[in-house]
Amino acid sequence: MTLEAPQAEPSHRSRRPSRRTVLRAGIPAAIAAAGAGAWIGTAAWADGPTDTELALELTDRIKTYVGTTGLDLTVSVAAARNNRTITANWRRIQDTASLVKMEILLMTLEKYASVSAIPAEKKEWARTMITESHNDNATKLYNFLGGCSALSAAHVRYGLKNTKASADCRWGLTTTTATDQLRVLNHLMLPGILNQEKINYARSLMGNVVDSQDWGVTAAAGASDTVWLKNGWDTRTSLGGLWVAHSVGYISIPNKHDVRMAILTSRTPNYAKGVQVVEEVAKLTRTVIMKAVV
Repeated sequence: MTLEAPQAEPSHRSRRPSRRTVLRAGIPAAIAAAGAGAWIGTAAWADGPTDTELALELTDRIKTYVGTTGLDLTVSVAAARNNRTITANWRRIQDTASLVKMEILLMTLEKYASVSAIPAEKKEWARTMITESHNDNATKLYNFLGGCSALSAAHVRYGLKNTKASADCRWGLTTTTATDQLRVLNHLMLPGILNQEKINYARSLMGNVVDSQDWGVTAAAGASDTVWLKNGWDTRTSLGGLWVAHSVGYISIPNKHDVRMAILTSRTPNYAKGVQVVEEVAKLTRTVIMKAVV
C-alpha cells in the first residue's frame, strides 16, 4: 500500500521548545538532539507529541498493518480529539457508499426549525436511512431535499472541499475524503450548524444502528464508552468488483475528551474482510490519537 506523506491540521502545540528550554527541563541533550519523534508517548515531552508526529506514527502503523494482510488496500483516516486533528492518506478520493447518508441527515435537520417540525414521514425515512442504512428511504429523502443540485450545494455550505456528486447523481457514488467525512460528523455531533436538540436527535439515530451494522469505530470503544456512527460498504465496478468499507463515528469517553474518526478503505475482497480491516485501523487510530495532549 502506498500512503502519501501525512498532513496534520495546524496546531498550537506544534511549536518546539529551544534546546536551552529542553535542557532546563532536565531532558538530556542527546534525547533533545534526537528529536521528539524518538520519544513519542513518553513523559519527556511536556505537551506530548505534535499533530504532525502523531500523523507520522498513524501512517506508519497503518502501513505496517496493511502489509500483514497481503492485500493491495487503500486506507484513509482522519481523527480528532478536542482541537487536535491527525490524518493518514487524507488526500485519497474514495466513494462514500452509504456514508453520504450522514450528509443527507444533516441537510434534513438543517432544513427544519426544530425536530418536531420534521414531518413524521420524513422522520421515518431518516430513521431507517441511518439505523438500517435503508437505501430506498435514503433516495426518497435525497430527492425530497432537491437531489443532486441540493447535495452539491450542501458540500459547499458544509465546507467539504473534496466531496463531489457523481456524474449520474447517484448518491452512493458521491466521492469524498476522510477529512471531509470527519467534518460532516463534526457538524452532526457538535454545536454549530445544528442546535443541541438536533444534535441529540442525530445521536439518537446514530447510536441505535442495527446490530449487524454496529461495526467499525465501535471496535475502538471501551466497555463504558458511547458510540454514535454510520458505516458505508458496497462493491464497486470501478474496482473490478472489490469492496469499499468505511466507518465514521464519535466515541464518548467518560471523564476524558471524546474521540472522533473517519476511516475509509477500498479494495478489500469481500464485506467481512472490509469490516475486519476497518476495525483494526479504528483500534490503531484510537491508540495514536489518545496520545494527543488536550
